[in-house]
Amino acid sequence: MTTSGEFKQDILRVYNAINKKIFNVGVRQQKVDFVGSKIIIVSRNTRVPVLKLLDENYPQSTRQLDHLLFQVLKQEIKQAFEEQLQLNIITILKDYDAETEYSGTIVFLDKDVECYLNDKPELH
Repeated sequence: MTTSGEFKQDILRVYNAINKKIFNVGVRQQKVDFVGSKIIIVSRNTRVPVLKLLDENYPQSTRQLDHLLFQVLKQEIKQAFEEQLQLNIITILKDYDAETEYSGTIVFLDKDVECYLNDKPELH
């Protein structure tokens, strides 16, 4: 059986690795909470420099690029969480505020997180 704290660390490790893969930099701060069948990740992510540069003059374009990046990020999170953490994911919602650099991710599972904690073998 995996503890809640260990499982949170596994989630944050995988989430940070995905951010490094896509944005070439990890998250600055991150916190994960469980609410029933949902995993909620709140993080602070440094804005991609080229998007930060374009934000002021081309906000509509950077919003479109953000949306496309979210789609890729959600796909990567789903795949990694399913493969590495053996989670059955229904859907993932994600948003990012470029001004404050806060990001919110909600992962919807097929059953309560507690069920996964009780079913998971020790990860070594």
